[in-house]
This record gives sequence, structure tokens and C-alpha cells, in this order.
Amino acid sequence: MLRELRLNNLAIIKNLDLEFNEKFIAMTGETGAGKSIILNGISLLIGERSHTDMIRNGAQSLFAEGVFELNENQKKRLNELGFEIEDDELIITRYFDRNAKSKITVNGSRMTLSRLKELMVNIIDLVGQHEHQFLLNSDYHLHLLDRFLDDEGKMLFKKIRENVNKIKKLNLQIRNIEEEKSKIAEKKDILEFQLNEINNLELKENEDNELEEEYKILFNAGKISEKLEETSQFLKEGEFSILTALGRAKRNLEQLSDLSESYSEIYEKIESVLYEVEEISYSVDNFVGDVEIDDGKLEKIVERIDDINRLKLKYGSTITKILEFRDKIEKDLSLVNFENEELENLKNEKSELVSQYFQDSEKLGEIRAKIAENLQNTIDVQLDDLNMENAKFKVEITKTQEITAHGTDNAEFMIATNVGETFKPLAKIASGGEISRIMLALKTVFSVVDNISVLIFDEIDTGISGETVRRVAEKLRELSRNTQIICVTHSPQIAGKAQQQFFIKKEIENNFTETKVYELNTEERIREIARIISGDNITEASINHAKEIMGLWDKKVLV
Repeated sequence: MLRELRLNNLAIIKNLDLEFNEKFIAMTGETGAGKSIILNGISLLIGERSHTDMIRNGAQSLFAEGVFELNENQKKRLNELGFEIEDDELIITRYFDRNAKSKITVNGSRMTLSRLKELMVNIIDLVGQHEHQFLLNSDYHLHLLDRFLDDEGKMLFKKIRENVNKIKKLNLQIRNIEEEKSKIAEKKDILEFQLNEINNLELKENEDNELEEEYKILFNAGKISEKLEETSQFLKEGEFSILTALGRAKRNLEQLSDLSESYSEIYEKIESVLYEVEEISYSVDNFVGDVEIDDGKLEKIVERIDDINRLKLKYGSTITKILEFRDKIEKDLSLVNFENEELENLKNEKSELVSQYFQDSEKLGEIRAKIAENLQNTIDVQLDDLNMENAKFKVEITKTQEITAHGTDNAEFMIATNVGETFKPLAKIASGGEISRIMLALKTVFSVVDNISVLIFDEIDTGISGETVRRVAEKLRELSRNTQIICVTHSPQIAGKAQQQFFIKKEIENNFTETKVYELNTEERIREIARIISGDNITEASINHAKEIMGLWDKKVLV
């Protein structure tokens, strides 16, 4: 509910500071006193756009602030929407100046205009003659209908929404695979050529390194053979070879080894070295035998290395990367050449979800149809209470084959205001008086479930009088049991049923016109309602009539 409202420099309002009670509040005053300006100020707090023409003459900036008290259901709903509201109240501020600087805060934190609007649509509804009419928006009608869903209906709705999200994800996956498949199909010939080019070489891991080593040996075969043979000669051929020298040294030290342990140790070391050199000599001899001078084989190795290097330039800097590229080509071509198992699985999963979606939507539609029938009867009773006994309300449910988060149903509220007339959408009703009463009937029913804590009616008495306005006043009083009602009115019957009343008037100070607002006590209320009845010429009869309307027969008021 709206607890406090502060406005500074809004049109002809210089400073305004109001505190509201719960339940039913009336705002009265002479035509042009500024009642609509106050509603404009509230509109700023619910996310309506601002413009510099709203700033009071002579002022540089405008400021609006509202303090709203939240119930637990509203806090829960706002947290679900991601607003993270922990306090029991919202403090909304709007500021803007003639230099187009603006600022919106909610409980001290900055907020965008669109986000503010999303927030406040869950708290307050300003019902005017042809704007801010929440219930005239057919996009919202199905949502309102669903507020009456039982546990089974809520479960189906949740299941449908979850399945639709899954279907959307599957559609994205399927589309991505099919797009990839299409792209691959366009370059199939190129991919097949690349695959054949790689496969024809029959590459092996590390083959290039092995070929390079083999190439070096073959290319240097002559030099290698010469050096190995020379080494062999150094080791074992001739009187001065290493093996000959080591053999002589061994024999000499062998003869001395019995004389001293030190000689014996040296002898053992020389013997060990001799064995190692002999092993080296054998190895060198083997290498000499293995060296092959084969120009034909060298040429083939060079060709093989060139072929591999050519593929490296095209498909990867190593054989490993070339083979990885080949594997990717094979996988891509499988999308075109063979039925893709992943794609088929996704399509089958989607088909099952779509089938389940339509089954659940049909069940939910049956529940909605029953709710619609009950709602029609309930609204008809409300319309009868508001002196529209010939009016009939209808919830028109149509089906769609589209997959949506709310199922296959669309709903629109329709009305026939007179006997024999066809049903028309609520938004097409021309009579202001009829719109006012239909809105009030709908608000009375939906206020129980829509969690709106503030309803503001802008001259709901327009176009009605007599018995009809009396019934409207009673209905507003009834509605205020669950929702705070703020009503701008020219009707004494409506003002008389309110529990708090403000009087709005224009005053001139220092050659400037200002709107002033005064909260009225009981005696002041009687006189104000009497003024509405008889004008400035307040009589005893109008005073008595005012007391009768307010139910204050024993209240003495001076004429």
C-alpha cells in the first residue's frame, strides 16, 4: 500500500507531503484544482515517462517520492523476479531537471525506467478512463485466468513451461547440427580431396623424424664409412693400436699384481677398459658393415620427406596435427554421408516432448475452461451489483498450434453490455460509465488473487449517477477490505463511503498558483461533501444529506 507521497515542483504543485491510511481514500476538490497532477506524480513512481514540461515554472528540477508497504506475497513475487527485496517497504524516488539529467532509485539503489515499471506493476494499478487500464490488455488475460488455477493446474503449467524450455534448447542444438551439416555439404568435394590426399600417404606417427635420421645417414654414408674404418684401424690394427697397447699394459701389470694390492687394482681397471674398448671395436665393425651407399633409396626418402612437408604446409605443422585434421574431416563428412546418430536422437527427444506438450496443454485447457465458466458467472454477479444487470461477461478461449510457455490457449475478456448485443473485447467499449463499472467489477474479483495492494481510480464516477453511483460507492468500500483504494472523485456518494479524505484546491501566493492538499477531519468532510452536493451555497439540507450519505445522523455541523 502507498503510505507516503512527496512531490516537489510538479506543474503547479510546489511542495506536497501526504500520508495515507489503509482501505478507502477519497480525493475531492474543484475542477482544475490539480487532482490529475497528483496522479501524474504517482505515475512517475510506477514507471511512466517524464518530460521537462512537468517541471513547475521557475523551478529547475522535479522530485517525486513514494513509500510503499509490502506484504509477504509481494516480497516473494518481487524476489522471484530478481529484485531482491528484503525490507517491508519500498522507497521510490524520481528526479529530473531541465538539463535532461534524471535519476531513479529504489531503496537507495539506482534503477532503470523499464525495470521500475516491471517492479511497480506488481504493486500498484492506476485505473483511468482510457489509460493505465491493466485489465484491458488482452496479453494479460490468460495470466489473470491462471491465477485461479488449482494445484493440478499449476503443476501442468510448470511442466509445460519446463518442456517448452527443453524444446527450445533442442531446437537450437538441432539447428546448429543441421547448419553445420549444410556447410559441410557445400564443401564436400574439397573435404574428400583433402581426406584422400592425407590417406594416400599412409602417414605414421614420428615417421618424419625417422626419415630425417635415415636421410642424414644415407646422405653422409661415404663420410661415415670412411670415419668408421679409420676408427677401427685406430682401435685394433697395427703395432700402435689402442687394443695392442692395452693388451701389453695388461700383461705387464698382471705380472706385478701379486706384488702389491695397488698394482692389482690398476691391473683390474686396465682389464675393464680393455674389455670396453674391445666392445667398442666390435660395434664400430658392425656399423661399418651396416653403412649402405644407395642413391636410389636416398632419392625415395627425399621424395617422402617432401610429400610430408607439403602436407604440413596445408594441414598442420606436425604429423600428429595432420592426422587430427584428417579425423575431423572424417567426422564432418559423416554428417553428410551417413545418418547422424546424435541428430536423430535429438529429433526423437524433441518429438516426444512436443507430444507431451500438446497432451498437457489439452488437460490444462480443460481446467481453464472450467475456471472461465466460474469467472463469467462471478463477474456477471458483480456487474448486476453495479446496476448492469443486462451485461454479460465472457472469457473467450482460442487455441493455437504454436508452442508457447503458457500452452495452446489464448484468452481474451469480452463483454456484451445490453441484451441482444454481440460480445466485444473490453478495449472496444465506448461508454466511460460502462468502462468504469466493468473495471470495478473485474478489480473486485481479481483483487483477491493479483496481489496488487494499491488501486487508484481516476474519476470512476464519470458518466454515472443516481442508483448506479451509489452501488459503485458500495463496491469500492467492499473492495477496500483487501486492497488500498485511492479514488479521485466528484461524487458525494463515493467520497462519503471513504475512510480518509483529502481536499485539493488552488491558491495564489506571490503571484504564483499553487495546488494545496488538506486532509479533512469528520466535520470538514461533511461540509466538503455538502459543497459537492449543492455547490458553494451550503445549506442545512445539503449538510443533512452529506451526513446521511456518511451515516453520521447525530453529527452537528454549523451551516
